[in-house]
Amino acid sequence: MFGSTVLDLVLGILFSFLIISLVTSTITEAIASAVGWRANTLLGGIKDLLNDRTFTGLAQSIYRHAAVNPLDDGTPKTEANLQFKPSYIDPKQFAGALIDVLNLAPAAGATVTVAGLQNQITSSTLLNDQLKTMLTGIVTRTGGNVNRIRDELATWFDSGMDRVAGSYKRKTQKWGFWIAVLCAIALNIDIVKIAEALWDQPILMKGFSVSAGQLPQDVLDQAQQLGLPFGWGPAAITYAQCWQHWPYMIAGWAIAAVATLFGAPFWFDALQKFVQLRGAGSK
Repeated sequence: MFGSTVLDLVLGILFSFLIISLVTSTITEAIASAVGWRANTLLGGIKDLLNDRTFTGLAQSIYRHAAVNPLDDGTPKTEANLQFKPSYIDPKQFAGALIDVLNLAPAAGATVTVAGLQNQITSSTLLNDQLKTMLTGIVTRTGGNVNRIRDELATWFDSGMDRVAGSYKRKTQKWGFWIAVLCAIALNIDIVKIAEALWDQPILMKGFSVSAGQLPQDVLDQAQQLGLPFGWGPAAITYAQCWQHWPYMIAGWAIAAVATLFGAPFWFDALQKFVQLRGAGSK
């Protein structure tokens, strides 16, 4: 049973999903780095979080702070003036920068009172009513303790960034899917054709193995030796010249593209489990 044609068929399909997922994730990550998706998404999230969508108030002051954006010169007045945009901001550093910008940290030897901090917040021109209400509540709950204020602000920032991370993931998945479609066509990763070849020739996967310590690149190196029908060789071109085959080819490309939505780590783990399953049976 464990050495059956069906198991080898599933193994080959999982391997094909891993190939297209790795290629797609590599290209998507390269594009994201080139156009600054992470940094721009983070900036947009902070502007929304601080209710400063025009980047003229609190968000601008935060991005001038060295704890948040140490690579810039601290003088940008517009988004276009930002020479560097961080791709990640530590919650504690963000909280510390916000405390500094709003002058909530006491001077050495000064006495801090809840009323004094609340007055400092309500008189700030950088805050709208929503943020004033939130910060006043934090000061009240923490009794004016700056360390506890910092912790609550860090938690608030973390929650806001969870939403930003979700937005970024949806964006990369959308772009990743269309990149996967192009990759599936360019590399001719036709799952229907691959499944047909594996059903007719299960021997193709007999020499395939993957261990727990292997890297995905090690698995890719085996693709050159398996003989699976990837790419646009003479046989693939001849196959594509018959228009009756196109519905099956389109379906095969679409299945490969949809599989990338699960991510390369998912298919790599699944591949390892099936290899172990095959190895557990009788020879």
